[in-house]
Amino acid sequence: AGLNCKDKRILIGTSNYCTIMSNDQEPETKAETMRAVQGKDYGDIDEMLSVQDDVRVPYLADLPPKKRNNFLKIRTLAVSLAPGDCRVLSGKTRELQGPPSMPYVPCGDCCGIVVELPPENPKKKLPFKVGDRVAARFLEGPRDALGEYALVHQAVCDVVPEEISSDEAAALAGASPAVALADRIKAGERVLILGASGGVGSHVCQLIRKERGA
Repeated sequence: AGLNCKDKRILIGTSNYCTIMSNDQEPETKAETMRAVQGKDYGDIDEMLSVQDDVRVPYLADLPPKKRNNFLKIRTLAVSLAPGDCRVLSGKTRELQGPPSMPYVPCGDCCGIVVELPPENPKKKLPFKVGDRVAARFLEGPRDALGEYALVHQAVCDVVPEEISSDEAAALAGASPAVALADRIKAGERVLILGASGGVGSHVCQLIRKERGA
């Protein structure tokens, strides 16, 4: 089911990964609030999700000092809605994936422009700079991405090549575990993939057939 929404900047497709594009080509601002999708409770997507204009903008300063150094702040260009996000909204995985409280901003796989870096650390050179277009997947839980700004962890983030669009990058970010799984497969092996119709599973199928000949 799609999200009933009058905001023309949010588009929803129909595939394993529904790409929700927003905030394209908008300048960086210092506003304290942003537009974001919020889930008010567990239940039907069309009833529980709504677009709000007064959600607080996240900042790196909101994080504990030790944690802050591992994150980037991005201006979101595209966010992908995966099957796991629907499970979280249903409440079936609340003990494993949260969210910690309601309301919350759903989805965790995204693409955006870096607008804030952590404080400089002479012992650690960042592989990112302000202005980079990056893709990232969630680390602590599939949430906090479906807004105009988001904080993403550097460990699951990378610069997007020019030939890859922002919506493609957001969709591929969540399937990155497929690469690690495919690397374990040797040519000619027979493989059983459980959940092959999901985001990660469908990518694993393609990778091992094309790259491994499994």
